[in-house]
Amino acid sequence: MEKESVQLITDHYQKTFEVTDELWKERNRAFVFLALTSGIGLLLLLPVPEVSKLLVDAIAKLLGITDPARVSQLYQDFPLDILLSILLVIVFYLMQKLNSTNLSVMRNYLYLGAMEAEIRQNLGLPKDSVSFTREGSFYWGKRSMMQAMSKWYYILVVMIVLLPFLIFKLVRDFSSQNAVMIIVDLIVTLLTLLYFVDYARSAVKLDVSRIPRSISS
Repeated sequence: MEKESVQLITDHYQKTFEVTDELWKERNRAFVFLALTSGIGLLLLLPVPEVSKLLVDAIAKLLGITDPARVSQLYQDFPLDILLSILLVIVFYLMQKLNSTNLSVMRNYLYLGAMEAEIRQNLGLPKDSVSFTREGSFYWGKRSMMQAMSKWYYILVVMIVLLPFLIFKLVRDFSSQNAVMIIVDLIVTLLTLLYFVDYARSAVKLDVSRIPRSISS
């Protein structure tokens, strides 16, 4: 292969790696924000009055409300259910974001591993060369058991922080007997669970040392 063509391929490989690295960081941020948002929502759902009071105090301070009567009224009329529904929508968005970025990261790494074999072949490198094996054979050959199990840890953590919030939110909705809120939150919850299932499935399916037939075909 001509030198210019090889340079184009290697430049494309490096650019793909840089894009993948940014997606990896974005996925990690989505994971952290999802855990924090679900945790905050769960705290507000649990029977801990001080949490709601702290929230109202923070909002009153933010808005500059100092009148004790207005603060007291805010304690009574604060729209907590609406806030929780907003948090539910944010959780849905973050779950979708986590799923989509995880898919992109996993597929890109499979793509990089496949490109490395082509680059070595085009450069005429020997089979035992470690050049252009970083995301392929070198990575998989040096992978520890903890690294192999990490996908299960992430799935477990997401499930632990996500499911209690969704369940408690629906229980609260049904207790309020607000038909509109029940329908809306039920739809958002189901969509969130669908994205979680797809996230778990893809995390296990794509975390392999070879390109699955469904992707290579």
